Amino acid sequence: MTDISLFPFTVTEHVVDAQHIREYPNATRRRDASLKLVLKQYTPIDNPNPQPGDITIIGAHGCGFPKELYEPLWEDLYTRSQVDGYRIRSIWIADVVNLGASGLRNESSLGNDPSWMDHSRDLLHMINTFRDQMPQPIVGVGHSMGAGQLVLLSMLHPRLFTSLTLIEPVISPDIFTGQGPILAIMSLKRKDTWNSKSEAIQAARKTYKRWDKRVLDRWIDNGYRELSGTTGRDSAVTLTSSKYQEVLQYLRPNPLDYKPVGTYHVDETSSPHHDHLLYPDIIGPPHATSPFYRYEPILAWKMLKHIHPAVLYLHGESSPIATPEVRDKMLNRTGAGVGGNGGVRESRVQQKILKGSHQLPLEQVGETASAIGPWIGQSAQSWKDDEARLDEGWVEMSMGDRLKAMNGWIPVLQGLYKPESQKRDSRL
Repeated sequence: MTDISLFPFTVTEHVVDAQHIREYPNATRRRDASLKLVLKQYTPIDNPNPQPGDITIIGAHGCGFPKELYEPLWEDLYTRSQVDGYRIRSIWIADVVNLGASGLRNESSLGNDPSWMDHSRDLLHMINTFRDQMPQPIVGVGHSMGAGQLVLLSMLHPRLFTSLTLIEPVISPDIFTGQGPILAIMSLKRKDTWNSKSEAIQAARKTYKRWDKRVLDRWIDNGYRELSGTTGRDSAVTLTSSKYQEVLQYLRPNPLDYKPVGTYHVDETSSPHHDHLLYPDIIGPPHATSPFYRYEPILAWKMLKHIHPAVLYLHGESSPIATPEVRDKMLNRTGAGVGGNGGVRESRVQQKILKGSHQLPLEQVGETASAIGPWIGQSAQSWKDDEARLDEGWVEMSMGDRLKAMNGWIPVLQGLYKPESQKRDSRL
């Protein structure tokens, strides 16, 4: 069991409405269903009165991992935060609506068609709901699917995050590069019921023997629930997160072989081509769109060029999710496009490779925190520098002067309508 007496945070659980209207109609049993988001807020006990510049961290969990498994990472980040040059205001992380505590809360309302984008919008809604407790700077720390969801959120709101830390992000050009089919097979084959919790714990100690002990303790506390219809001191248990809901995050079925828009000929009549209601977002190479696809990791891959916040990538050297070639492509395309952060050339994107695999923040907790901490400290300083630049001469300026400054536009605007010959002459 987790020893909360040594935990440096006050933990507050919140339940809020999820984003109204989901990406896909069958995400819920009834399309007007109101889903809930179960989240936790971690406030440092020794920082009850945070100061401007203290960091707000938004966490995003990997698929099938309850949000509580990241508490040891938050603890280690806190422990070394002063050395790394920042103070934590609070940390916020929510279970995706069909997984963990959120999944339990919404069980009777869930359908079978979730979207990663739903959680990106849910996080934005969460931040707006608690905006008074989340002044900038805000940084994102996401793992696996959660890292991809933070990328998508940063495209919805480019200036929301000062920086992102993406740990083993599932961002890929197709479902096979992202290992979606393999992960789905592994999850579907996984045992998900046990005759007792003690039996489940014994199995977990073997399956997750590489996890940090603190992480395993939290799995024992949060990874199981009593099986419906059973009672007793050591009754039968199942996983808190349905393995079937987990699999739905890896792949989306496309059994009718719908094609990406624009890739078929109008005179083809042998098969359906496009369904704007249920399959509007088919994307990817032909071999990776049917009978399954998953558009969000591919969209994130395509949009990496335009990502605005600074980005730190953390990869496990033995991870199957991203080969060295994919990692380098990811690194070099990030932030290098329109609206982007400037990329590697501007020192706004970095990459670190750690010993370990895809479950870095659960296995190598201290090493992960040691890699993230200095980056967050750098983000805190960068935010302060940017704020000073924005405030210089602005706060003192009257509203009238701010608006009347546009009078200086007049000669420039008039110059736009001069004949080309005069424009050329004016540049001499």
